[in-house]
Amino acid sequence: MNIPGLTVLTLNIPDIKDFALERNKMLSSAKTDWVIFLDSDEVLSPELEQELKETLGSKSAQYYSAYQIRRQDAFLNQVLHHGETGHAYFVRLAKRDWGHWEGVVHEKWQGSGLVGTLKNPIIHNPHSTLSVFVDKINNYSTLAAKERHIAGQQSSFFQITIYPLAKFVQNYLFRLGFLDGVPGLIHTLMMSWHSYLTHTKNYLLWQQK
Repeated sequence: MNIPGLTVLTLNIPDIKDFALERNKMLSSAKTDWVIFLDSDEVLSPELEQELKETLGSKSAQYYSAYQIRRQDAFLNQVLHHGETGHAYFVRLAKRDWGHWEGVVHEKWQGSGLVGTLKNPIIHNPHSTLSVFVDKINNYSTLAAKERHIAGQQSSFFQITIYPLAKFVQNYLFRLGFLDGVPGLIHTLMMSWHSYLTHTKNYLLWQQK
């Protein structure tokens, strides 16, 4: 892809311990006015590529500092249309000097200025097998627990016991995750397990003191 004024930065670093730190390093190396971030398991849909060309070449780009983009997730070879990730939008396209990334894991690009929304998605195929997903959840929950611990946040009984269950009900029933069939059920269970592990690991870190 070659769009004038745009740099595509792909995060493809093994064993990352601080995702925001690595993204900010990449951001500081960009030279173009606009930057778009991708992970190693993400690609731009052809429709999004065309939309980027049209958007950045239009006068409207003068008024926006960043754009949020929908991420289309696939799990077990099926696109997820519902649940937690079915309608997930993230700021991935922004002016180089718009802001910075925050968060050791599940990081967010933060800045000030008008944020627009693009119509077409980034394609996300993160989990080739269930075991890969399990390994990622174990790693990410460890990083998230440590981040909460360093910030002085302690896990409560509610967060360990009730919150994962409430999260499952919200994503599977109210966000219609059941419409994605068995892959939707498995994905919803795994994401609730992620929350359980994060809060439990954080609790155990506090018990070590």
